[in-house]
Amino acid sequence: MLQFNKLNLLVVFLFSVMTFAQQDGWNHWSLDAGYGYVQPSSLFKTPQSTGKFAGFRHAELGLRYMVTPTIGAKLSYNNDRFEYKRYGIEFNTFQLEAVYNLGSLFQLSYWTYETVGLLAHAGSGVTIAGPESIKKYETIGTASLGLTPQVKVADRLSIYADLTYAFHFKQHYGFDGVLLDPDYNPEVGKSLRFAVGIQLYLGKERRHVDWY
Repeated sequence: MLQFNKLNLLVVFLFSVMTFAQQDGWNHWSLDAGYGYVQPSSLFKTPQSTGKFAGFRHAELGLRYMVTPTIGAKLSYNNDRFEYKRYGIEFNTFQLEAVYNLGSLFQLSYWTYETVGLLAHAGSGVTIAGPESIKKYETIGTASLGLTPQVKVADRLSIYADLTYAFHFKQHYGFDGVLLDPDYNPEVGKSLRFAVGIQLYLGKERRHVDWY
């Protein structure tokens, strides 16, 4: 009974927060889209250098909801391709991330006249990896953290840059797409992503809570 009451309180609290957010005169939803550069760690079976598999082969989409001017959540999709000649692997990653508005903490909106912002994000999810060496996919866990500077262009539009460091858990195939261990022992891969993109602010209000 106690657990049921706690669940009810949580549902009521979340409903109240979202209802208040819809009536506070600010937009809370945003849609992100970006493209950029991805750099893998040195996790290879073949004698290749990390730089050969790096390149402008990263694309991302995100749907973000800011519960308050400071805290929010984001659903994101990332596509990363690591390839060189006939070797390589493709990552399709789906994540749920927590978002913290560092710009609000440091009052960047006030000091820059609602021009410059800064978001921090961290979360985890699942990556569907497609190595070139096999005709099937493997599922691996992923966690990441990053920083997102913003420049406001209009009430409905901002430009952003994002730097994210990602961990890929239980990776059986290297970034060259070759099996790392004949005994199928996994390793932890890492990658660094840099992207530039746009943020579209959704909602009927004129301004977004990023710039509260």
